[in-house]
Parts: sequence; structure tokens; C-alpha cells
Amino acid sequence: MIDIDRLQGWFLKHQRDLPFRDDRDPYLVWVSEVMLQQTQVETVIPFFVRFKTVFPNVRSLSESDPEVLQKLTEGLGYYRRFKLMREAALMIMRDYGGVFPKTYDDLIRLPGIGEYTAGAIMSIAYQKPYAATDGNVIRVISRVMGIKDDMRIPANRKRINTINQAWIMRADPRLYTEALMELGALVCTPKKPQCEQCPLKEACRSHQQQMVESVPFLSKKPSKTVITYVTLILEDNDHYIMRKRTEQLLEGMYEWPQFEAESSTGVLASLSAQGIEIEITKTLPEVTHVFTHRIWKMSPYRARLIQGMDQSWMRIRKSDLKDKPMAVAHSKIPIE
Repeated sequence: MIDIDRLQGWFLKHQRDLPFRDDRDPYLVWVSEVMLQQTQVETVIPFFVRFKTVFPNVRSLSESDPEVLQKLTEGLGYYRRFKLMREAALMIMRDYGGVFPKTYDDLIRLPGIGEYTAGAIMSIAYQKPYAATDGNVIRVISRVMGIKDDMRIPANRKRINTINQAWIMRADPRLYTEALMELGALVCTPKKPQCEQCPLKEACRSHQQQMVESVPFLSKKPSKTVITYVTLILEDNDHYIMRKRTEQLLEGMYEWPQFEAESSTGVLASLSAQGIEIEITKTLPEVTHVFTHRIWKMSPYRARLIQGMDQSWMRIRKSDLKDKPMAVAHSKIPIE
């Protein structure tokens, strides 16, 4: 069994000074935990500070313009999480009178809040013993317990969560949750963990058996799907021609018209058959963007619209482009 007091004491001494820890208000804990999903702490910090200023409470988030919200979080990726945050804020205003829910069951009802986020809010904001088991925590517990099972399998992650729940019942919920996360981030890292600095090393089976580097075991992910696009930086005098995505991936973000194709020749012919005439004026450098499950390989071209208009396209004044939320994939393209 681990020495929980030692773990919590280590955290109090070594914790990072992060803006998320300035205020344990449940709304702000929620915002930070959502932002930190699949995103590095260093990346999140400036976004969190700006978000807290623009949307300081549930009401302001519920009243937000979706495009303003998307623009504010542009660059963080996984944009659907912020759409769900706004939906959750609307639900809190409607069903809870604007008061942030105080129970696990109510939290788990909100769009975008799963077991981990609900556990983090309950333990950090409300000091209630609910486990919050993320990747850092899975790594720490699997190493301490010497569990070599594949952590891509849900049943194995659930086993870790059960252990985490048992431990937090004996701890200060807030200190314990943040300490375990911090330990995984600073000491029990995926590669080259600093075992000699770990407050749990005496109880760590993986350390004792010299198998820290091989635990936790993660089976190989499926290969990413590679999609090749022809992407058009399409101009019409003082306007750009763009579209607003309706697909789940990057929903609501603005993008340049793009077509799954190997070359521009076929794209121009297909558009011409629809009565849309385009003149390519410049070939731009190829751009690659890697998502979680796919890779976009884009061949971008500057082009001029001569006639016609696809029903999904819209005219955006060039001077207004900076105010439109655009995914990083297309923001990478050098349009000048």
C-alpha cells in the first residue's frame, strides 16, 4: 500500500505554480480540465487565462457567440469539447438555475463530462472522494502495482480506476488527485522516469523489479489514415471564398475549399462541369497536418474565382479573416 501522506506532502512541496490552482471554483476547475484533455499544460495556460477573462462564469459562457468561443480556443484542437462546454453551460442555466452542479450524478449528465472530468471536479472543487483517472494516473498506478496489462483495453483501465478510488477514500481528495496527476507529469514520466525523486518508490513494484520502462504496456495503435487534398486559397476581389465545416471533425471551423484528389487538374474539371470556373495563380508549398486518427496531406494553390459558386461556399471579406475561427490544419497554409 502506498504512503498517501508522503505523496500529498511531496505535492505540497513540489507542485507547479499554475493558474488553474489559483481558484478551486468548480466552473474554473471544469474549464481547466476540459482544456487539458489531450493537450499539454504549457499550451493550455495562455488559453485558460484568456478564457477566464472573457468567460468568467457559467452565464457568460452560455451567452457566448459560438464563433467567438471557437476563435478564442483556436489552436487547442479537439474543438468539439468547447461546443459541448457551451451546451453544458446552457443546460446549467436551464436546469440548475445557473448554479454549477454539486453532485457526481448531476455532473455526469452534462454534455462532454465523463467519469474522469466529473471525478476531477468533485475531488478538486468539492473535496469529495471521487477518482479522476487520466493517462498520468494510469501510468503511476500501473507502475506502483506492477500491472503489466494492456492499458488500451477498457477493462484494464477500469481496474486502475478501482484502485484509484480505493486510495482516494483514505486521502484528502483535492491534494491526492492533484498530487497523483503532478507525480505523473513531473516524475513518473512516460520515458526516463526520475524514480529516485519519487515519493512512492519504496512501494513501487515496477521500480523494485526494474521494469519501469515497460510499464504500462500499450498495444500499438492502428495506422493513421492518410488523405490527400487539393486545397484552394480562393479569391474573389477583396473576398476569400471559404466554407464552414459541418463535419464532426472541426465542426464550425472555417476552411478553404478542399477536395480529396491527387492533382488540381481533375478538381478544376469537376468544378467546371458544375459551372464553376477557377484560375490557379500560384502553387504553394505542401502542408501536412496530423490528427489523432488521420493525416491530411494538402497541396494548396492560390486561385481566382471567375464564375459560379458552390452552395457550401461563402464570401468572407479579407479584412475579416483574422476574426474567423480556423483550424490549425488550414492556418498552417501560407496564403501570402
